Amino acid sequence: MPKVRVPRKNVTPGEVVTVLSRRLGPGYRVESDGGRQVTVRKSATRYANISISDQPGASVFGVHGGGFIFLRLVNTFGTARRVADALRRSPEFRSL
Repeated sequence: MPKVRVPRKNVTPGEVVTVLSRRLGPGYRVESDGGRQVTVRKSATRYANISISDQPGASVFGVHGGGFIFLRLVNTFGTARRVADALRRSPEFRSL
């Protein structure tokens, strides 16, 4: 599971949804579950889950592919990797 650490504390799921919706484009559906989880869907079987946790001085996004065993592996190297790259390159999470 790729982990993306950004030097900004207290990133909210709403911010993640907004940033990923803009950076990934209209081909992806990004939604929050109301807690600290965000799901990014390319299709019904191609998706990634993001968990948000806080560490001193940073936020950490755990990004992993979703689905059954063999689909999870495919999604980890496809959708999840693209999502992790978008989070890593987002200037919105660099600082306040």
